[in-house]
Amino acid sequence: MDKNIQRQAKYVDAAQVIERRNDLFALPDAALKILELAGKDDIGLDLLSGLISKDPALTGRLLKIANSPFYGLNRKVSNIQQAVMILGLTTVKCLVLSAALFNPGKISADVGLDIKAMYSDILLVAVTCQKLAVACGYHSPEDAFTCGLLHDIGLLFYLQNFPREYRAVIGRVAESGNVVDEERKSFGISHTEAGQLIAAKWRLPDEIGSALANHHSFGFKGSETLDDIVRLAVALSMQQPCDSDDDIEEKITKLTTISSRLKITREHLHEIIANTMQDVLAFADSLNIDVGDRDTILARANQEIFRMYMSIQKLFRERQELTRQILDEERQKGIKEAKQVAISTLSHYINNASMIIFGQSQVVRLMIKEKSEQKIVGQLPQSLDVIDNAIRRIVAVLEEISELNILDDVEYFDQSKILNMDDRINERMAMLKDGKAAGLGSEMRPVQR
Repeated sequence: MDKNIQRQAKYVDAAQVIERRNDLFALPDAALKILELAGKDDIGLDLLSGLISKDPALTGRLLKIANSPFYGLNRKVSNIQQAVMILGLTTVKCLVLSAALFNPGKISADVGLDIKAMYSDILLVAVTCQKLAVACGYHSPEDAFTCGLLHDIGLLFYLQNFPREYRAVIGRVAESGNVVDEERKSFGISHTEAGQLIAAKWRLPDEIGSALANHHSFGFKGSETLDDIVRLAVALSMQQPCDSDDDIEEKITKLTTISSRLKITREHLHEIIANTMQDVLAFADSLNIDVGDRDTILARANQEIFRMYMSIQKLFRERQELTRQILDEERQKGIKEAKQVAISTLSHYINNASMIIFGQSQVVRLMIKEKSEQKIVGQLPQSLDVIDNAIRRIVAVLEEISELNILDDVEYFDQSKILNMDDRINERMAMLKDGKAAGLGSEMRPVQR
């Protein structure tokens, strides 16, 4: 960014400017009178229609919009009074303003923005708002459309009136990535807050002002429906480029969260996105707004969709790998803990078996010492059975120890990290006992692994 421009850019108290100025966008006198009349509660339709009719360009624009495919009427609208009834006062206000809002000649090329692309994005949000409003059953799709058309009114105000200051903002955003903070440094308020003040200045309904103020936020459970409609439309647009995986993740989270609140399915969102750009081009044509070459716009839209798709795929793969690593780490930790518990348990088994053998040995020695052959002969079979059983237990434990490294399919006790040793040792002892009661030969020795 030009350092001279950055030094010359001064602080502007935007809130005071908006409060002080009555003509924020250099509107023609006819447009100002129409806006003033449309802001009254007791407006007469004949009076408003008559005032609009005095401006041939505005009359032609309103009739063209009312008859456009966007509204899909079965009959042709031939007079301005019908057009006002169809479009509604809020939309009429909006269209009166459009000539001043969408005027690239009033924005300096030095600001460093692609103005046609910006206009395309604004119209994309407006048309998407209207479609989302219909999809979620909002009572006034026209108001939703108006919010979309006006959602960046604060940004347009800055660009038209303070291009040098806003270029300084753009330069700082390239480093910080935070538009709101950088706008507040230069203007005291962000473009969303400026939009709400302008809407209040024009006496637009409070719910429209709220939607303009909150269109970049996530919102919350219980957010106003109109706010969420505009939030979702902005998130779906190409206004917020995803320069990093974090941007992509935030965008996906916002789309998921807000569409869930509006009860709009993913399939419905795909359907809306698929058909919106063609409607944007048709609407831009009806408003005589230059949004650039049709093929370039569609290519840009497809490029953004592809880039987002590839980023999502990358994120998905990274998340899969991260999940695998976490599971592996948890499994290794669990296996280590299970081995520690198992070794302690098996040591206890060996100790008990050894004590049993030692006890029986002491009984036999005592009987030998007493030289009671009858007792020795009578006790010996029982002692040998006890010793055999203890030795089988030791052999079973040794086999179990040799397999402690194979814990993929082990059964844990009561969902803990404790191996179900009782069942495992008893099963091994039963296998050792079957067909092996004749003696303690090689088949009774633990398998060397």
